[in-house]
Amino acid sequence: MENRDKIVVLLAGGRIVHRSEAEKDKEQRQETLLSNAELAALLPDDLKDLTSFQEWSSQPISNCSLRMCSDIMHMAAGYVNDEGARGVVVTCDVQGMSELAYFADLVWSFPQPLVFTASIFNAGVPGSETALHLAQSIQAALSEACWGQGAIVCVQDALYAAADTIHFSNSSRSGFLSFPSGPLSTFSEPSGDLIPLRSPRRGKILDVETVPARVIEIVDASLGGGDVILNALLDKRIEEVEGLVVAGFGNGEVPPSWVPLLRKILRTDTPVVLTSRCPAGCVQTYTDFEGSAAHLLEIGLLSGGGLSPLQARIRLALALGSGLKGKDLSDYLQDS
Repeated sequence: MENRDKIVVLLAGGRIVHRSEAEKDKEQRQETLLSNAELAALLPDDLKDLTSFQEWSSQPISNCSLRMCSDIMHMAAGYVNDEGARGVVVTCDVQGMSELAYFADLVWSFPQPLVFTASIFNAGVPGSETALHLAQSIQAALSEACWGQGAIVCVQDALYAAADTIHFSNSSRSGFLSFPSGPLSTFSEPSGDLIPLRSPRRGKILDVETVPARVIEIVDASLGGGDVILNALLDKRIEEVEGLVVAGFGNGEVPPSWVPLLRKILRTDTPVVLTSRCPAGCVQTYTDFEGSAAHLLEIGLLSGGGLSPLQARIRLALALGSGLKGKDLSDYLQDS
């Protein structure tokens, strides 16, 4: 098999593997996927024969659904399980990498490394990290130090646990941070050697064949806002919603006007997960009033703990796709 003992680079889009070209008589620029030969030419000679490039899709990350994330994982699993690949690198758009990597981390049970990477700038643009990130990602996928670590994000000369990666800027090469812990490994300069620092904590891993629930929505708390959205769900579309994530104020609090609406949603047997809207926040229950986190959990919302709203949505979708209910569902949401 052509991929045995190789690192498969799965091209799932992103500027990292696209060049930008101006369209004639237009201000917009068109992105063109680099050929396999062009991508291989960017790698050091010692990595070229160990790498196999495979295209999945070049569409924008905004077109991607959780079901499509599942398709990517099926392909990655096939390269490892059926074709004997040593590891998989996934290129994607920087704007959605943290979500895609987090999804992958919840279902990747194989010991072989699964590394996600991206670039702020198109390949070939001055300042683009394409060559560096591709080489570092392949180097990480070849390293025994990365075995058994689940999905890893490779940016900024370091490797990060998917569950800890926060994307806070779409225009900076330093637009990612790792919270609450630092990187798993760093690349030393000038040698470029990989220096392991720690291992990630991983909870329950679901089957890679899990089909996520399709309709999981997020409602964000804001000063005086949200009532119209919740009422609209109840009046027109609640039967389509399989789960709901509430992104409350810092501690997980919501306006008191939300409480009767959330009660009605709960009566439809739709699971509702409570999170903090803060990028690095968590649900806190030390105060008790109408709309407080303690009150919401008492009436039946499920605590998302320290999950971000985006992570809670992905985790809930996979949990429901796995058939988790009741205490098993609650425990899984907390197992992070």
